[in-house]
Amino acid sequence: MRSKYLAAMLIAAGLPAVSVAAEEAAAEEGSKVTKWSGDIGVGLLYKRGNTNSDSVNANANMSRDSAKWRHTFKADANNEKEEDPDTEEYNRTDENYFASYKLDRKLGEEAKNYLFNVLTYQKDNFSGYHYQASYAIGVGRRWIDSERQTLDAEIGPGYRVQCLEPQDTYLSCHNTEEDAIARIGIKYELRISDNTTFKEDFSSEVGEEGSDTRAETSLTTAINSSFALRLRHLLEHDSSAPDGTKESDHTFSVGVVYTLQ
Repeated sequence: MRSKYLAAMLIAAGLPAVSVAAEEAAAEEGSKVTKWSGDIGVGLLYKRGNTNSDSVNANANMSRDSAKWRHTFKADANNEKEEDPDTEEYNRTDENYFASYKLDRKLGEEAKNYLFNVLTYQKDNFSGYHYQASYAIGVGRRWIDSERQTLDAEIGPGYRVQCLEPQDTYLSCHNTEEDAIARIGIKYELRISDNTTFKEDFSSEVGEEGSDTRAETSLTTAINSSFALRLRHLLEHDSSAPDGTKESDHTFSVGVVYTLQ
């Protein structure tokens, strides 16, 4: 089973190089190749008084869209420490990281259908798992494509690895659960006005060991050409959460993000 997982990871690692080479070839032929665009947000929260705590969160959303290929990269990080009033020492109360890379191959310049490959990695020290990683491939379709809104839906098979034994490393593990999964993804974007955009990004991985669901809802309003104000809600649900942990985590945030042009 492990060999299948490694093979999938190797395939995923090779896909970006293939797509970049294809885009470079297209550029030589005169086709338009777009640059990376997206935004980066960082939030800091320091509490002093009855409760002393330090909190840092950061996220990045990047994309690149060309005639045949579409790249999407997402990353999230949260870290929080709180002071123990008895010992006056700071203990970590939250630490989690998430990253995903998705590569779409459009089936024709004007076609709405596409093939996708997606690789995800998540490490949450307070979830009961050391880390979770998955790789999936499948087909998708852009059901709505207009200047105001877009709607993508996709489905396909994949493979998931969950590390059950806490360790200091990010990849090695001696106790894992591995299973085949079915991945479902829906992404909706609505341009409410010239300055305000609503986004919903939903994905669920369903396997014999349970389902993992991630739903990100955001409302972004531009302040100027470089900065925007974002209201964001993130839902993470694990139907087979280990004993002592809750199945769902909700994260609400309001912050300023830097937009890459």
